[in-house]
Amino acid sequence: LSFAQADLHCNWLNFRVSGHDPSLFLNRIDFWKIDDVATYTGYSKRTLYNLTSRDLIPHRKKRGKLYFVPFEIQNWIEEGDLK
Repeated sequence: LSFAQADLHCNWLNFRVSGHDPSLFLNRIDFWKIDDVATYTGYSKRTLYNLTSRDLIPHRKKRGKLYFVPFEIQNWIEEGDLK
């Protein structure tokens, strides 16, 4: 069980315990900001901005702000460099 998977399971349990319909959890996406991705990956913000500008890391951009989906970042790390 990876850290990201354990975190997802904990979030799902918290969602259930709080009385929410569990089916809603599957449709819910939490986004990370650049600082979250920097902390998670260990990359500097400058490096992350460079990667996003070259579309080398999965991200979303809305009104000039960057957003990242945690499981996409985890998958990106696990994939490594494609050769």
